[in-house]
Amino acid sequence: MKRIGNVIVTLIFFIVLAYNAYYAPLPDIKVSNTETVIIPGVEKEYTFLFLTDMHMAIKTKQDLGDSLGDADERMKAFVNEEGILSSTQFTEWIAYANRLKPEGVLMCGDMIDYYSQENVEFLADNLQKLKVPYLYVLGNHEMYSPWNETIAEDAEIYHLFRENNTAFQAWEFPEFTICAVDNESYQVAPEVLDAMQKEIEKGKPIILLAHVPFYTSQIETLKEASINTWGVPLIIGEGARDTTEVTRKFMKMAFSDESPVVAVFTGDNHFYYKGMLTDKIEECVIDPSFAGNGTIIKIKAKE
Repeated sequence: MKRIGNVIVTLIFFIVLAYNAYYAPLPDIKVSNTETVIIPGVEKEYTFLFLTDMHMAIKTKQDLGDSLGDADERMKAFVNEEGILSSTQFTEWIAYANRLKPEGVLMCGDMIDYYSQENVEFLADNLQKLKVPYLYVLGNHEMYSPWNETIAEDAEIYHLFRENNTAFQAWEFPEFTICAVDNESYQVAPEVLDAMQKEIEKGKPIILLAHVPFYTSQIETLKEASINTWGVPLIIGEGARDTTEVTRKFMKMAFSDESPVVAVFTGDNHFYYKGMLTDKIEECVIDPSFAGNGTIIKIKAKE
């Protein structure tokens, strides 16, 4: 019996080892953080993979102009500590997500470094290989072209978004909703106000995604960190940047005491930060995925 027991223990050990190896990220990527959002009443634990700021650049023969410089050098600028290109890492994240099978993958902008046929095709081809749903938030680099000042409204990249709508997207679950807002211009569009109001009126808790972090006077250290990193505040809110009336109305709506928003996830700044936007709403600025980082977001009823 003792011998059988030892065999069973050994077998369990190798099963656990194999399980952990199968669900672990590949060598060039790592889960850098696990963030937990508590929503009372949630009947199961939800898991999402969050990526942001991959800045993928696929080799192109075209000159990128004075603003971006040499295409090859730009491509090599966004690598992890081992020098692995962000595009290679992205294919590994797709494979990891297909093994992990989370509820979905959340991508928070600047997944490509600039708008080009090569970059968009590479992004779209890999997203087609993804076996779980995804929500893609627009960043400023998706909409920047070295050759054209603006991106046409029928450009291929728009097809990566829900119903081709980048201004506002909502992904509804039984107990909560994930809302994604396009703020890559450091403002929000007028149509966002009505869309957000409709989601608020449903009464469900809301997790808000945006590319650029939001700022209130309660989160002053975020402003300081952004200025120290970039020389200017890459954040949105009065006291940080000039904001339109629409943007001010949106922030008042989203971050009021009565708001159902329970958490905010953003990127853009290329560093990790967590702080309280209000007394009850936490914002998490996620570190860049080109450095090999990915974040797991868990949503559950209690710790």
